[in-house]
Amino acid sequence: MGVLMYLINNVFSQAVFIIGIVVIVGMAAQKKTWDQILPSVIKTMIGFTMINVGGQTLGMALLPLQSLISKIFNVPVAAADIGAASSESLTGIGTEMALIFALGFLVNLLLARFTRFKFVHLSAHVSFFYAGLIAALLKFGTNLTFVPMVIIGSLLLGAYMTFSCAYVSLFMKEVKGGEGFTLAHSSSIGILISSLLGKAFGNKEHDLENIKVPKKLNFLREMTISLTIVMTILFFVLSLIAGPTWVRENVTSGQDFVVFSILRGVTFGLWITVIITGVRMMLSEIIAAFHGIANKIIPNSVPGLDIPLLFPNYPNSVIVGFLTSLIAGLIGMMILGMMNYPVVVFPALIPTFFTGAITAIFGNAHGGRRGAIIGSFVNGLILIFGQALLLPMIGSYAPIMRILSETDYSFYGPILGLVLKLFGGM
Repeated sequence: MGVLMYLINNVFSQAVFIIGIVVIVGMAAQKKTWDQILPSVIKTMIGFTMINVGGQTLGMALLPLQSLISKIFNVPVAAADIGAASSESLTGIGTEMALIFALGFLVNLLLARFTRFKFVHLSAHVSFFYAGLIAALLKFGTNLTFVPMVIIGSLLLGAYMTFSCAYVSLFMKEVKGGEGFTLAHSSSIGILISSLLGKAFGNKEHDLENIKVPKKLNFLREMTISLTIVMTILFFVLSLIAGPTWVRENVTSGQDFVVFSILRGVTFGLWITVIITGVRMMLSEIIAAFHGIANKIIPNSVPGLDIPLLFPNYPNSVIVGFLTSLIAGLIGMMILGMMNYPVVVFPALIPTFFTGAITAIFGNAHGGRRGAIIGSFVNGLILIFGQALLLPMIGSYAPIMRILSETDYSFYGPILGLVLKLFGGM
């Protein structure tokens, strides 16, 4: 048991190892030699790490916005220290979470092998935190003992991993660059809703990515450039509204707010470039390697990968989605404040960026500009209202959910919590 827990906590909880193992298995199934496998594994793991580290650091680069928005709206906000929040959140559920994570992945593999839902969820960082959410809802919302809790939690996680990939795959055909894989991410319900809203109320002929700009502004079509400029402007405007003196004393550690804004914008552009480079590096290896698994081990299976893979093809949607979801979240926050809602909630900026971006991408793919705006706006509302409903249900897991509560957590979490309550805590 000790060896198993070591592997779960130190190896299988690291998504980069899962990705590496998939490449090894896939290429071995194709009878590749070790000198072909090793370079491919290394390139895939480096590419994935660039995406993962780039995404995490990019998210952290947004966190000063939290302080600025908090000051502008006079709303208290919890400190956004992911490491401290993770440590605090695992109190009381660490063992259950680890076992649910490992066994849930096994359930996903079994469902992919023996049912018509041939989707293998490879975003281990997503399923790891979702395992924590399920463990917290079962731990703090039921009277189940350890073994039934782990069994039920594993089945729930495995089903989520499989079926979220499945329904996202229904909408991938219309998305540029979405060939050969589906998405495995905790924005899946936002993708579904945004795609349906785009189809219902949008017009995909009016593509957000085809907005005409003067020839001299064509450089804005490059994602790194446009995001750097937009983020610089956003930091500058919010710093100006919050007050340059206050910003210098409380946010920038004495740095001039203009310089601070430019540096933040450039930093954001840097990590977007890292992500784009990692996307190209990983995709060129893992799709080819996964053919071995699809042909030999889990016939016709499809890999579920992370959402930044689609960002390079949709620079306008990424920007519009983030800003629209942020505005929706701020509106939702003010509504809850006017209602005197007992739990203070604040838009979590890391989920707002990533889920806002991907819901706008799918909204745009299925409904053009209008679909992108409607889909990402609804996503922002789900993030804020869902978080408000979820936090009282999950006990010590609340700190990490204040920082990382993405659309699936905010949507499915309260539903599962309500079901458990209706059944009297089982």
